Amino acid sequence: MTDISKLNITAYKTSEHWDFGNQILYKLCKDNFQHERDDIILTKVLFIGRIYAAAIERRKNKKQTDINNDNFYIDKVAPTFRKSKLDRQLSELKSMRLTTDNIPQILRVHNDLMTTLSKITDLDKRSFCSKYLHFHLPDLFFIYDSRALTALRDFTSRVPKELRHIPQLTFVDKEYATFYCKCFDIKNKIEIEHKTKLTTRQLDNLLIETANRKK
Repeated sequence: MTDISKLNITAYKTSEHWDFGNQILYKLCKDNFQHERDDIILTKVLFIGRIYAAAIERRKNKKQTDINNDNFYIDKVAPTFRKSKLDRQLSELKSMRLTTDNIPQILRVHNDLMTTLSKITDLDKRSFCSKYLHFHLPDLFFIYDSRALTALRDFTSRVPKELRHIPQLTFVDKEYATFYCKCFDIKNKIEIEHKTKLTTRQLDNLLIETANRKK
């Protein structure tokens, strides 16, 4: 297990190769926060999904007779986002700070989006949803993928006792909720140990760098 007290936290405050590109995505979502226009929805979904290796067009048991990718985005993805309750939910979260009390509501939004997208993909788009929501509300959503999940095991093996009830809630995705609670715990421990706050993006920098060192 990695000793948090020995981390060089300053090294994870920026990511010189990726910060510029990430800022473009943050600005895209900040300036086009809602899901009312199909062209904006498609741009956000395509850019985040493909840049972050979580493309939404990957579907279970896709057949040659299925709708092609372009039409899938136009006929399925855009209307699904437009008709969803995502805008209302994001608006409710927009003014929130990340606290223990708010975690269940944050996780509900992730699970609801995942459930919505599973109806058109037949897959759990856990990673895509975490990344898509992160770029809309970066202070609230931790980025989930296989590399971050693997790296997380270097820092913690379990959800802290005070958060253990959260992954058991019926309206959250247990796997993402477990990951989220561990990230929240590590973020707080780093703040206490190093007297500095890491953003969710900076914690992701730490996890990805940890994963890269394992290669």
